[in-house]
Amino acid sequence: MTEDDDPAAPGRTQPSAADRHPTLKLLNSPRVLGLRSLADASAIASNPAVIADAYGATDRGRVRASNQDQFLIAALERSLLVEGSSLPTDAGTRLIDTPQGRIFVVADGIGGHGGGEVASAVTIDAMAHYCFAAMPWVQRRSECTSEELATGLQEAVRIAQARVRRVARRKALDESLGTTLTMAYVHWPELLLVHVGDSRAYLLRNDQLFRLTVDHTLAQQMIDVDLMTEQEAKQSNLSHVLVNAVGGRSDDIDVELRHLTLELDDQLLLCTDGLYGMVDDAAIATSLRRTNRPVVEVVDGLIAAANAAGGRDNVTAVLARF
Repeated sequence: MTEDDDPAAPGRTQPSAADRHPTLKLLNSPRVLGLRSLADASAIASNPAVIADAYGATDRGRVRASNQDQFLIAALERSLLVEGSSLPTDAGTRLIDTPQGRIFVVADGIGGHGGGEVASAVTIDAMAHYCFAAMPWVQRRSECTSEELATGLQEAVRIAQARVRRVARRKALDESLGTTLTMAYVHWPELLLVHVGDSRAYLLRNDQLFRLTVDHTLAQQMIDVDLMTEQEAKQSNLSHVLVNAVGGRSDDIDVELRHLTLELDDQLLLCTDGLYGMVDDAAIATSLRRTNRPVVEVVDGLIAAANAAGGRDNVTAVLARF
C-alpha cells in the first residue's frame, strides 16, 4: 500500500463529517458538546409571543414569615438530546428548535408550616410538565383545536390537584393545603387562561385595564347575588376566604377557562392578591402605561408599591409586553 492509498498516512487529509454525510441536516453539527440551536431567526422575529418582553418577581412582603408564592415564565420548544450515535455528532449534544410560545404562571400557596409553598411549587411543576408534553399539539395546529387544548389543561389541573394530595400525605403535611393557580398559555395570537382561586390576570389594551379573571372567594359569591358591594368586599375578611383551590380535601374544583385573541402592544399581568390587595387597579394601570420603562422596572415598582402600602402578604407579579 502506498502513502496515497493509506487514508491515515502522514500528510493525508481526512474527509470531514460534511464530506462523509453531505445529506445530514440535523446531526451533522460541529463536534462540540452542549447546546445547538436549530431555531429559525425569522420565525422568532415574527412571533410576538416569543419575543415579548417578560419578567416576573416575588417578594415575602413586610409581614409574612415565609413566601408561599411561586411563578414561572417559560418558552415552549422541542428538544432532542443525543445520547449516542454512529453518525457525526457527540453524545451529550442537545438540539433545540424554534420556540412556539410561552407560558406564564403564578400560584399562591395556602397552608401552614410550609405546606402552601409545597402546594404552589408542585402545582406549577405539574402544569409545566403538562405543557411540555402538549407541545406536539401546538406543532400540529390542524389536528388540535383550542377546545381540545382547553380540555387537556382542565385535566392537567385535576392531575395537579391529585399530585398535591399525594405529596401532602408523603410529607405528612396538613391535607387541607392548597394553592391558587393563574396560568396563561400563549401561542400567538391566541391566549388561553387557566384560573383557580383569587390570583388575577389583567390585560392592558389601548391604555385601558381589563380584569380577565374572577376571584373564587366567598366575598365574590356574595357580590354575584347582590349581598355585598365591591367596596364592602374590599373591607371584608370574606375576600380572603377561597371557595375554589388546587388541592385541599374536597374533590370539587372549578377550573375557569378563558380564550382571547391578543393584539400587538397588549400587556398581560398575572399577580397574587398580595399585589392587588395593596395596590388598586387604577395604580396598576398607571404603572403598566409607563411603557418607556423596562418590564423589570415596572414589576419591581409594583412590588415596591405593595410593600410601601403595608406588604401584608407575599406579593408576586409576572408581566409580558407584546
